[in-house]
Amino acid sequence: FIATKYCLNYLSPAEIIAARFVLAVPVLLVVVRAKKLSFALIRRQWLTAVACALVLVFHLLIQVEGMKTTTATNTAWLITTIPVFIVILSYFFLREKITGVQALGMAIAAFGVVLLVSRGRLGTLEFIRSYGDWLVLISAVTWSVYTILGKKLAGSHPLAVTTSVLTIAAVCLVPPVLITSGVRAYGSLNWAAWGALIFLGVFCMGLAYWFWAEGLKRKTAGGVGVYLYLEPVSTTLAAPFLLHEPVTPALLGGGALVVLGVWLVERFGNRRVG
Repeated sequence: FIATKYCLNYLSPAEIIAARFVLAVPVLLVVVRAKKLSFALIRRQWLTAVACALVLVFHLLIQVEGMKTTTATNTAWLITTIPVFIVILSYFFLREKITGVQALGMAIAAFGVVLLVSRGRLGTLEFIRSYGDWLVLISAVTWSVYTILGKKLAGSHPLAVTTSVLTIAAVCLVPPVLITSGVRAYGSLNWAAWGALIFLGVFCMGLAYWFWAEGLKRKTAGGVGVYLYLEPVSTTLAAPFLLHEPVTPALLGGGALVVLGVWLVERFGNRRVG
């Protein structure tokens, strides 16, 4: 999130995401070729792969658009709600039950979200107009959808799944960006922006999405989501130094409530996705 926030000083959300795809896909294709992996199972599930790719493109676009008007730290804490949304979606679409403790956890997490979005100013109701935060929160829902859809592809090799989905997503987004923006915007990037972009593409997209797919094959979708707890902690520690973002009581309190709520949802669930 810190690298994305930095790149927004130079590029539009679509330009950032398109570059990430361009950087990630070739790296993954090289690894796929080296491992001699097959895409046979993916071809039989191509509709699910396309659905994953479209959800992923939408997810990234609204998340990065939201980050234009919110902080990297708020984004990291809001994204931690993903396991809650996985449980909610499973209730509606997979008919899986929600326990009383899970419902309590959702309520606690929801209050933590409101505290984060309002920056602690609950009485002003200004948080209702916090456009960026709400977009980031919606992106937590879309990532939950992506996770559940991705679980349906878990029979294939995780690297083949990741490479297929990212390639389809790149085909959907990169051509429109090239038509509307060309490559001029990338020519004005300094070395730090290029470093951030390469980090986002190769590591945060290529390798991280591969590892996420590996996790989905070995664990439940909810179990994999628990590892998102590490993201806001690292962002909160680094953002004050790299982006000069303030660490406020509302940020710490709201983040703590979100983590507590999500932990209750995960710890006391009577089922697992997948």
